[in-house]
Amino acid sequence: MTLALFPLGIIAIYQTAQVIGETEQLRRAALFFETTAAARDERELIQKALGAAQGLSTLVAVQDIDQCRKTMEEYVKSDAYTVFAGYVQVSGVMECGSSGDPIDFSGTESLKNAIAADGPSVEINLAGVISGKAVLLVNHPVYDDGELVGFVSMSVPLRIANILAQTTGPDDDLKIVTTTHSGEVITATGGRMMAEDILPRDISLENMLIRTGQTFEAVSGSGARKIYAVAEIVERQVSVIGSLPLEKRFIGGFASQQAAALLFPFLIWACGLAVAYFGLQRMVLRHLRDLRSAMRKFALGEREGFPLHLTAPPEEFAEAERAFNRMAVIIADSEARQTEDLKDKEVLLKEVHHRVKNNLQLIASIMNMQLRIAQTDEAKSVLASLQRRVNGLAMLHRTLYSTPDLTTISSADLLEAVVKDISSIIPVDDLTIERDLDEIALYPDQAVPLSMILSEALTNALKYVSANAGERPWIRVSLKHEHDAHFTLSVENSKGPRAITPLPDDTSGGLGTKLMTAFVSQLNADQNVSETDDRYGLYVAFEQRDFQPENTANVANG
Repeated sequence: MTLALFPLGIIAIYQTAQVIGETEQLRRAALFFETTAAARDERELIQKALGAAQGLSTLVAVQDIDQCRKTMEEYVKSDAYTVFAGYVQVSGVMECGSSGDPIDFSGTESLKNAIAADGPSVEINLAGVISGKAVLLVNHPVYDDGELVGFVSMSVPLRIANILAQTTGPDDDLKIVTTTHSGEVITATGGRMMAEDILPRDISLENMLIRTGQTFEAVSGSGARKIYAVAEIVERQVSVIGSLPLEKRFIGGFASQQAAALLFPFLIWACGLAVAYFGLQRMVLRHLRDLRSAMRKFALGEREGFPLHLTAPPEEFAEAERAFNRMAVIIADSEARQTEDLKDKEVLLKEVHHRVKNNLQLIASIMNMQLRIAQTDEAKSVLASLQRRVNGLAMLHRTLYSTPDLTTISSADLLEAVVKDISSIIPVDDLTIERDLDEIALYPDQAVPLSMILSEALTNALKYVSANAGERPWIRVSLKHEHDAHFTLSVENSKGPRAITPLPDDTSGGLGTKLMTAFVSQLNADQNVSETDDRYGLYVAFEQRDFQPENTANVANG
């Protein structure tokens, strides 16, 4: 029996080692999340100040000095945490501030640091210029036409941040230190003067910040061996460093567990089955299995069955459970916000396309009303031509509005709509229009010029299509994939001595030709014309591209 149970002892030792390693990782992860949670109030305080500074920066850019001062004064009165707010010009002169008096900051380290930050910045001033007390400075840049013109600077008493730092969380042994990315200590548990005792003795603060997102062991300034976690609580601005005494960890290492197992071999063998079931299964493995299963499901996108509830877990697993549940809530909330933001953006984009389509249709209707009262054939021809082109743009936005993703357009659907629209406006008797359109997903910056090229080319083909006696006139429209991302649009029409339906002379002074040239240039395409005795063809070769906003320049400039 003893020999039979010996493998169970070996297995128990092996499983214990595995449990030790996994539990250690969970405990370190729990320390990381506890550290982040402990700095929650400070993070909210700084983020609120940064958000307010950003909001005020948009106002001061459009206000005069008196309005600016009034805005700053009203904000300081409305916010119990802010003692000063002002707009400092890049030269260092501050004429707009909640204190009312102009102040010159030129040459100060604070101004130099704000300019060097190239964005929002957070720093400490132990003797504030206005209050004379230690303050937390939050600066947000103000730009005019892309040029830095100054900063909105806000001061929050450092004592408020220190008060918030004293409540570290459910673990009383957890000590935290918050610092700026320039290496200035903002707050520390027990006061800023305790930061030196909390931080590692042999690791500089700059090297600590390099380890953001990591946990590690080191000797503190007070001589105690601790486990540390470094997390960023305000992006590129403020980090928090948390520490726990090493003895607070769940385990002290595999060697001690192995030694304990070797001291009681007979007890382990005698109670092997009971320990395997109750000790490992009931106390450890089932909790690890539940945690692993929950993590795997969450990673695969399953959000049901949360928060996780372990049945009577040890304190260490309870902490891991709480850390996991906090992480799951944070990620789930972030995903929900992303989904909501995406939905809002889709609604907004659809509304934009809808409004543009309605406005273009309104313009076309106004042109139609003007067309009815036009006195000359020349005026009617010009208005009809303009109305056709406006209707083409409206049709494009109508197509965009009806597409599922609202960003790309089916080339086949778009060009088919153009053919139907133009052929209905300019009817030709006994005419056959053939289509051979490959499917391409086009962004608007290519769809617009392509549809307008087809509109102009098809109008020209309808104007000049003819046929020999006894033959039926025809027009062929095709969009073919040549190779890679290269495509060719072709519009061909039959020719003959017999004109089918002569149209009025083009009174636009060659506008159609100019527009064709501009659209081809905007599409970065090559245009070729082929003509024989019985056929005329226009061929436009282009390359499909990703969306490039700069290509949507005003066509009139072409």
